[in-house]
Amino acid sequence: MSSRERILSKLRAARAPFPDAPPRPHHYRPVVSFDEVTPDALLARFTFEMERLSGQVFPVEGDEAARRQVLELLAAHGASHILAWHFTHIPVKKLRAAIEEAGIQISQPDVQDEFRAETIEAIRNAQVGLTGADAAAAATGTLIVSTGPGRGRIPTMLPPVHIAVITLDQIVPHLEAWLTAERARDLETVRRAANLCFISGPSRTGDIEMELILGVHGPGVVQVVVKR
Repeated sequence: MSSRERILSKLRAARAPFPDAPPRPHHYRPVVSFDEVTPDALLARFTFEMERLSGQVFPVEGDEAARRQVLELLAAHGASHILAWHFTHIPVKKLRAAIEEAGIQISQPDVQDEFRAETIEAIRNAQVGLTGADAAAAATGTLIVSTGPGRGRIPTMLPPVHIAVITLDQIVPHLEAWLTAERARDLETVRRAANLCFISGPSRTGDIEMELILGVHGPGVVQVVVKR
């Protein structure tokens, strides 16, 4: 018997170092409790937490108001070029047409081909990224964003400003609630996604002197338009 075989035999004969994991619970106990989980209460909590993180939330009524709000935000940022998801993944009707009528260039970058370097160079100065989201967790002011065809990662990371548009019914109490719903769907979102991100406010980093700086590794501004 070789040395390798002797070592493997000892390992196989040894007692397992860890006991079997307990069964997965049917329900998760949330870290943060809620007194009220009505849509308006969740919106209020999401807004509070997002503002604590230096983000902003803009509730609006209907598609027309949502289009107007997005255009106002783009104008405030002096946007002439934006990076966007495919507009079927942004829950506002006729939004693309409204942005184009305002004279703003829209790019939906694909960097998976041989022209990656040229694409990055063409979009590097875009001022705003415009996306939707899978859900938003009220307890932490977190956007839950999965990526895939038409839902690229670059609009959430490259421009200095990220504007996300969601609907009121996409706000869930906390990440545990979203995860429970996903497990009931056999983790459909997780399985199909190329990437899954949890975005809690603007990008931030801290140095050795505990000075917090926004926008170093991603957008320094995060704004969320919530359509009722």
